[in-house]
Amino acid sequence: MDSVKDERKIKEKIGFVYDENIFYGMLTINEMKNIIAGFYTKWDENKFKEYIKHFELNPNKVIDKLSKGMKTKLALALALSHGAELIVMDEPTSGLDPAFRSELMDILYDVIQNEEMSIFFSTHITEDLEKIADYITFINKGSMVFSKSKEEVLQKYAIVKGASKLLDINIRKEFIGIRETSSGFEGLTDNKDKARILFNENCKIEKASLEDIMVYTIRGDIHV
Repeated sequence: MDSVKDERKIKEKIGFVYDENIFYGMLTINEMKNIIAGFYTKWDENKFKEYIKHFELNPNKVIDKLSKGMKTKLALALALSHGAELIVMDEPTSGLDPAFRSELMDILYDVIQNEEMSIFFSTHITEDLEKIADYITFINKGSMVFSKSKEEVLQKYAIVKGASKLLDINIRKEFIGIRETSSGFEGLTDNKDKARILFNENCKIEKASLEDIMVYTIRGDIHV
């Protein structure tokens, strides 16, 4: 579709969930819904009621009285009720307690089982990515480090642990970042197979988490 000629049609297919409250706080959930529903030709009132019930939201409650997590659920219910094919979420789990975060991730996981819908969201919480993401784009200081499937990323990177005496100038170049302590080192490599050949049985090679990948990429060498 043409982004200029078909602007309205395109926007009808996109739903947004922001990291801040963008609703009129003095209104109830139902009153806010009545304003938003009028913008969409494919608004599905029955679907909205289903989501409100599923998310345990009281339609007569004033929005200012909702918790941050409840406001996120409301935004998601609205986004899912007008036939959106793409949901864009900005830090959807930021500031939520662990239990609420886990519940929201379960909801999103259920949503993406419908292969006609995609969710694009930004987050600094790597646990959320490990739980539901199919593809990950990692941006550091405005530059893209990688954009790959989650499985490809987790297969490529590894954490190598061993004695500091194994490190020389050439070996150090094999790592994206190294953490050194008095008891040894651990480093992140993006070439797991090469690491196995270099270190043979002298080091322990473990699967890197997304948090490992991001921390070592951002911080580089760490001395403790």
